[in-house]
This record gives sequence, structure tokens and C-alpha cells, in this order.
Amino acid sequence: MGKEKGFAMTPLKSRQVQRWLERQGYAAEPGQHKHLKLVHSERAMVLLPLQPSSPLSMSAGKQIAHALGYRNVQELVQAVQRG
Repeated sequence: MGKEKGFAMTPLKSRQVQRWLERQGYAAEPGQHKHLKLVHSERAMVLLPLQPSSPLSMSAGKQIAHALGYRNVQELVQAVQRG
């Protein structure tokens, strides 16, 4: 039994998700971080990769979907793609 190689990715880019989150009321927290930290006054904090053109991983998608109250990553993808 070999280990599974690679990580599953969503069809979303980090920059696309960042812009969408900012329209939802999130703001980037200043400081030096390994990821872009976005905070909201009423919702959970979310982290995005620093490379804006990189695709969003499934684990990041799950974290963001959970913070926003979506049942799964597919609901998040649909919401972001709708704008």
C-alpha cells in the first residue's frame, strides 16, 4: 500500500477567494505571516496561501467553508464563482 501522492485542489485561485472574502467583510490582518490572515468581526479567521495565483487546496477550502457556515467545499466554490 503506497501513500497517495499530491493534494486535491479546488478550481479557485487564492486571489479570487481573497477578493470574494473582502466583499464578505473580511480584512487582511497586518504583520508577517506564513499565510495571508483574514479576519472578520463576527466570523472565524481564515488563512490563504501567500501566492495569489496558486490554486486553493482542499484543506484551505474546507477551513474557509467551515468558517463561513457552508456544508462543504463545493458550496463554497459555487458561492465564489457566483460572486
